[in-house]
Amino acid sequence: MGGKHGLQHRLERKRVMPNDSRRTWLAFVLALGLPLVAYSPAHAEECKFVLLGQLPVTMRGTWPLVHASINGTDALFLADSGAPYSILTRAAVERYKLPLRNAPVWFAQSGIGGEAHTMLTVVRTFTIFGQPIPNVDFVVVDQERDWGLAGLIGQNVFRLGDAEYDLAHRVIRLMRAEGCKNTPLAYWAAAESKPFSVIDIDSTTRFNTHTVGIAHVNGIPIRVVFDTGAARSLLTLNAAKRAGIMPESAGVVYAGETYGIGPDAVKSWIAPFASFKIGDEEIRNPHLRIGTEKINEDMLLGADFFLSHHIYVATGRRKLYFTYNGGPVFDLNTASVPKPAAASSAAH
Repeated sequence: MGGKHGLQHRLERKRVMPNDSRRTWLAFVLALGLPLVAYSPAHAEECKFVLLGQLPVTMRGTWPLVHASINGTDALFLADSGAPYSILTRAAVERYKLPLRNAPVWFAQSGIGGEAHTMLTVVRTFTIFGQPIPNVDFVVVDQERDWGLAGLIGQNVFRLGDAEYDLAHRVIRLMRAEGCKNTPLAYWAAAESKPFSVIDIDSTTRFNTHTVGIAHVNGIPIRVVFDTGAARSLLTLNAAKRAGIMPESAGVVYAGETYGIGPDAVKSWIAPFASFKIGDEEIRNPHLRIGTEKINEDMLLGADFFLSHHIYVATGRRKLYFTYNGGPVFDLNTASVPKPAAASSAAH
């Protein structure tokens, strides 16, 4: 499932959710469109930010966990910006007594640990952002390891508006910018007179939901995926090799194993580099985690990067704004990534 280090979900072209599910989420978007809270940057009074919804976040290590409810019963999810769709585990389907149906043969979920068999279910009433939504479809994954979570919340939720990730302050927001034209959307930076960076991101569709931009490692351009469901950021072995680094290079140390949707463990290493640059932010002589070839892009910027930054994803504008919070940008712990805490032990 999405609770993973270095996991990117992959769906082939035309792998889309049923029409009924898309109509349900569209109705949810319209429900969220009520004016709740607005922000205005000091330098642009005509620019207004409307708060569509807010999710409190509980951090368990670098796992961002959020609460929703399934048919009136509380459930704990991983907030996974790297997942195209929201997912329930097979164990959660059994626990909440939900119906199961087969997914089409062309529909599959895969990640760095291999491919997992998938099915579909429907939740009669799914409540998130304080809004009850009827008849919501979920992907169901057979997961060998029990992560102790009901599942994950993916991009079919986070793309309902602009997504603001402020994990350092334990919150994820859905926002809508109104009348902002060319005004930078890092509104908190304007309010605090704080420098910010902005990068272009790929356009997204229902076939391609990932938030992808360009960074540079040792001066080499790489494509990065912004993925809160990856506990730690991870550079692929191919990208590291293009930057002149391999597992057998001097100064590289073994960094333990990680798991994803599939059954296989994946090895990783911590390696020294000359530089890492994204937007106007550059880190000299960083150490980065490297490993795996089972993702489509060059690097996953995981929850460690999100914890050290305040991030605003303006999907319609195809821009990503961010500021640095301070502290380490990357989690360089060499122990294997632990599983998230069990749902029963997580605080609201």
